[in-house]
Amino acid sequence: MKLAVYLLFLQAFFLLYYYVSENSLIYLAFGLLNFILAWAILRGEKRAVKVTLVYKGVDLFFSILMLMSGVLSAGISALIDFAIIHDLIGLFGAGNKNN
Repeated sequence: MKLAVYLLFLQAFFLLYYYVSENSLIYLAFGLLNFILAWAILRGEKRAVKVTLVYKGVDLFFSILMLMSGVLSAGISALIDFAIIHDLIGLFGAGNKNN
């Protein structure tokens, strides 16, 4: 779970950097969303974990599409998204071992 939180903060910093360099409010909105989701996961909100899984799944899909179209920097985003999804799904798998 800690890896997912760190990676969400990392992506938030990337998005805020893009906001500063390109002055687009979309980057600011998604950067703040990443911060809010990371903070909520740290607090232990289960709904935030589910929202993060859906959000990162869609983000991974679009990152792979952009990577296929030739944007090589989208590969870094896809790798980070995959690591976040893997970490959060592992969180659900750890809860079922007690049964």
